[in-house]
Amino acid sequence: MPSPTDPSRGGGRLLAQAGGFACAFAVFLCGWFAMRAADWKGILLFTALAVVAALMAAEFRKRTR
Repeated sequence: MPSPTDPSRGGGRLLAQAGGFACAFAVFLCGWFAMRAADWKGILLFTALAVVAALMAAEFRKRTR
């Protein structure tokens, strides 16, 4: 019997995929906003947010396997 945190369960895997897609979209948005930023602080902020979102997407990807 799988445990409630087992990623092979249907609902958990679906949520992990949705989280991965949301994080990938967040990376895209951070890149978009960084391109539109006028100062270095904004560019660095959005770059850091994109890195965090990419790391989160990688963790979600691990849970879908």
